[in-house]
Amino acid sequence: MLCFITFAAMSSIAAEELIYPGHDNNIQGSHIRLTPKEKAWLENNRTIRVAVKSGWMPIEFKLESEQHRGLSIDYLTKIANLLQIKFVVVEYSDDSDLQQFDMISGVAGNSLKTSQFHIVNQPFLVVPFVIYTNKLIRKDKELSSLDDLKFKRVAVFKNGTLGRKIHENYPDIKIVYVDIADEALESLRLGLVDAYVGNEIIVDYHTLVHRMSFVEKNAPTPFTSSISMAVRNDHPELASILEKSISVIGQNNQELLDNWRIAEGKNDTRLLVLLAVIVAIFALVLYKLYRLSQKIKRQKAESQLHIWQQANFDHLTKLPNRHLLQNRLEQAISRADRSHLPLAILFIDLDDFKHVNDTSGHSIGDKLLKEAADRITQCVRQEDTVARLGGDEFMIVMSDIKDVFSLEKTCQKILNALEQPFQINGDVFFISASIGVTLYPENGRNQEDLLSHADQAMYESKKLGKNRYQFFTESIQSASLKRMSMSKDLRDALGKEQFVLYYQPIVNLQNSRIFKAEALVRWLHPTKGMIEPVEFIQIAEETGLIHELGQWVFNQTLRDLPLISQSFGGQFQLSVNVSPDQFQHPGNLLQWIDTIKSSGIPGDCISLEITERLLLEPSSAVINTIQQLRAIGVELVIDDFGTGYSALVYLKKFNIDSVKIDKSFIQNLETDNYDAVLCEAIIDMAHKLKIKVVAEGIETILQKNLLRDFKCDYGQGYLFARPQPLDEFLILLNSRRKFKKP
Repeated sequence: MLCFITFAAMSSIAAEELIYPGHDNNIQGSHIRLTPKEKAWLENNRTIRVAVKSGWMPIEFKLESEQHRGLSIDYLTKIANLLQIKFVVVEYSDDSDLQQFDMISGVAGNSLKTSQFHIVNQPFLVVPFVIYTNKLIRKDKELSSLDDLKFKRVAVFKNGTLGRKIHENYPDIKIVYVDIADEALESLRLGLVDAYVGNEIIVDYHTLVHRMSFVEKNAPTPFTSSISMAVRNDHPELASILEKSISVIGQNNQELLDNWRIAEGKNDTRLLVLLAVIVAIFALVLYKLYRLSQKIKRQKAESQLHIWQQANFDHLTKLPNRHLLQNRLEQAISRADRSHLPLAILFIDLDDFKHVNDTSGHSIGDKLLKEAADRITQCVRQEDTVARLGGDEFMIVMSDIKDVFSLEKTCQKILNALEQPFQINGDVFFISASIGVTLYPENGRNQEDLLSHADQAMYESKKLGKNRYQFFTESIQSASLKRMSMSKDLRDALGKEQFVLYYQPIVNLQNSRIFKAEALVRWLHPTKGMIEPVEFIQIAEETGLIHELGQWVFNQTLRDLPLISQSFGGQFQLSVNVSPDQFQHPGNLLQWIDTIKSSGIPGDCISLEITERLLLEPSSAVINTIQQLRAIGVELVIDDFGTGYSALVYLKKFNIDSVKIDKSFIQNLETDNYDAVLCEAIIDMAHKLKIKVVAEGIETILQKNLLRDFKCDYGQGYLFARPQPLDEFLILLNSRRKFKKP
């Protein structure tokens, strides 16, 4: 909970305004790891002078003859207990000479105006900005977000970045800048503005103390304010010590915040006297009403905090989400500028997670993601930020990178952790990860470039075989830009009819007669010329264009088939490649059934070449689609057989007609070598299951003869014919009309 109002001092401070170490059962014994250099600094600096403001309620303030109190003082007390040191609290203003201090107790956001100090990287409070309105004059329904303030006048404190962020994200809001909170609340009372967006903990305290009953709190915004300590630039050890101490005590320490919440029901002596004079007769009634109202406010504030947490943290893994990551990255960049030490960003994508999620269900996938998040977090330092971007993507922000070796060590540690088996609900699952790494400022000066470069490096690590990490390079960026350009051209090509089908015959190895042909798509780019499928099919799959492209290939195949059958002199079969991604939208494939029927072409004139991966643990939609296609006679061929699992049991289960031995085994085929033994074994097992075998990539007579000796049924490759456009393929068929399908 972030809204805490108090009328009692929370920290006991000696008359000399000193904070001594005391007895704190919740802190003593807490583990904090200090370096020898940090320990030596503390030994030589047992008393630390702290600059504290006197009018920043309830963060830090001082009323008349009282001593300083507030949440920043509470944190200082905790740190004193943790480190057994003494703080000297000295009041200061913007005009004070800061050289007499070692540190500043509280700085909001990036509002530090002196170059002699720098903000500690770890804030001790992160508070949401909340929408406030005048409930006495507001005519609209209760506001739920900034979207409800379009074309409204909204007061915003002019110092800070909140106004700029609201303008960038909600350009229709009319921003009214104010100097102080009193000005904003007075404008709200007079109806000069429709709403005020301010720091929740400060505004709530202010409105209650000054009894501004017209103020109503509506809803949190996506924006937050961080409150941090600041340290002199010549005290780097103190900065590091404070960061570690705050990490141990905890940001938004619940114990301290709960203490302030408990204090809400208490009353300052002077206010009690004032109330007694004004409403002595109704004191008891008002007290009960006050306690009731506070309870309602606490419940509402807790609800608002829940909303804020939902906006900043991933609900599944409890890690920071993309929004909070951007705030942390902004802080880390500022820190890197001060320390002159590089900042690293690790973009992590889990390999094969989609397969686990699709085959075992989302509940298993969610549990795997939670455990993967825990493993990743355990591999990095306490001060590093691990965030979940969504799906199976994670990102790590690491500050103060002293050498590349330690960064590589962390990457390898993450890879090793994610390689270990995941035991979920009695089953064992295996995944890996691809990691892209980019450095600030070497690889980019702003968040957008850094995140883009990390993503590009991650994509390259997947391209190179997965389960590895890859640092960003200029060549990766060049390849990424080329991929983006090709993606754009590919989208244009579909509308401009730049694709054409080539046909490569498949022959009977026993008599070399043409048996069928495979339809192969080619891209005739207007400036780049002929582009092979290996260069654009993967991009089509990544962009989702594979569905539209696959539909075009199928339709064109049906248009060409009658001409091909006529030149062949009888019924002819064409093979069409179908991507696994196309089965994610089975409705498109099921429409092919109606298209085939309406064309009058027999179903067995079409064969679909699919990958074995599709059949290993197929969804019900995949099974249903295959069964309906098989029902009209469409044949199924497993392409690139031998490069995956080669599980023949699945081939028989789905009544597969034939398999194509991948060309990588054919290219090195020689008598009695490994590839020869493997090919012969595949052919023998397939035949026992009554499945035909096609060998692709045949280029030599030796390869053909060996495969024929192994009783391989059919062959495809340059030895027989290269892929050729329709008109050339028709000429080839006409010239060999004497060859008939056996």
